[in-house]
Amino acid sequence: MTEFSWRGGGNLRITVSVDAAMVEYTIITDSDDRKRSPHLGNMRKFRFKCTRDSSFGEIHPDRLGLVALLNTLPFCSKELHLEWTVSDSFLEATKIISRIAVTSKDGEIEGIKILEGGKPSLSFSGGADSVAALGVMPKSTESVFMLRSKNDHRSLYDSDAALESCRQLRNLGFPVHIIESDFEYLRDPIGFPTDLSVSSPIILLAGTRGYSSVAFGTILESAYGTSGLKYRNYEESSHFRLWSTLFESVGLRYSLPVAGVSEVGTAILCRKLAIGRFHQSCIRGKWALPCNRCWKCFRKNTLMSALDRTEIDPEVIANLRNSKEIRKHVIFTSPIKHEGVLTYSLERSGGGGIAIDKLRELVRVGKINTTWMAKWYPNSSNLIDENYSEFTSRILINELGEMSQMEIGELQSWENSDNESRKAILNQFLKSLRDS
Repeated sequence: MTEFSWRGGGNLRITVSVDAAMVEYTIITDSDDRKRSPHLGNMRKFRFKCTRDSSFGEIHPDRLGLVALLNTLPFCSKELHLEWTVSDSFLEATKIISRIAVTSKDGEIEGIKILEGGKPSLSFSGGADSVAALGVMPKSTESVFMLRSKNDHRSLYDSDAALESCRQLRNLGFPVHIIESDFEYLRDPIGFPTDLSVSSPIILLAGTRGYSSVAFGTILESAYGTSGLKYRNYEESSHFRLWSTLFESVGLRYSLPVAGVSEVGTAILCRKLAIGRFHQSCIRGKWALPCNRCWKCFRKNTLMSALDRTEIDPEVIANLRNSKEIRKHVIFTSPIKHEGVLTYSLERSGGGGIAIDKLRELVRVGKINTTWMAKWYPNSSNLIDENYSEFTSRILINELGEMSQMEIGELQSWENSDNESRKAILNQFLKSLRDS
């Protein structure tokens, strides 16, 4: 095992040990870091462990550095010091982070270039968006699933469905790597320190597997802001500039093959594509047995009714009434997360009674056009790895069709804010829930 030991200063210092099957990081914090993140202790370790046939092989120090950044950036107050040598080009790239400075052990090392002819990789979750992304990517794509290590923390998360999705894809001949990690326990509450931390295993495997890009199943609502208040041009966002710069600095293009596809579109793709049935978005239920009580299940079940043009199942309505989580998303968030998808679904599904009718009114059914949600946003082609952008775009056009100029205008003018009228409708909806 190769050891990189620490000597010297820095507010938050990180060491790493590496061998073919395991990469382990140690975080050493100071008082300023502990003030910023009181739930992060004096010393924390997190690791990545290969399973089955995968192997990390030799990992470039810059890639070890990016994984360190992805998993500790939120906990650092002023300076993040890597206790090993990285390239000047990587350190230069980290200057895009304005809040902190990144430093490393002195020395000289050559940076990484993007591997010409390398393979595309996908950060795979087993959900609809992830499977849809894989379905529109080249056959040479390798999927990498991050398996959360088990410990004493209580959690509703269940990896059963995602692991079964991986197994089914492997049976069909798709390369799938499963890397176990405990990095989610760095954070309280449990979760990803940054939204792209989940790609850490891909970065560590990139050298031995010959990857030239890393893709995510990020959909239109997340990329272009339509899950919230207002449309944004993602290419001009600080998020895109930050992570595309840092990934390219370690020889990996940052790719979002379904960024121009809404949650409606990925559901349609999963119905049309051959591998589409090998997904399950619920992360609490077992394979083929989703919990049907979480917010994600409520959205997905309502969307299935819309795509089938059927009435909403009475059980879905009962869950809206009885599930604290579902009620919290509908009542206490404005706009409702992925509200436009709910608008699309409730407009095209029948039934539900007074409560669902009031929910339809709340999410503006009949007042806004949602046809664009079933089509592909062609401007997003710029976010797809140039090596397969044409290939992916062609599939998306064939399966979904492109948005018209009018529909593009409707997408780009998306706004959804709270007002007195909305509050009045929400109160009527709550009353209908109580009375039903």
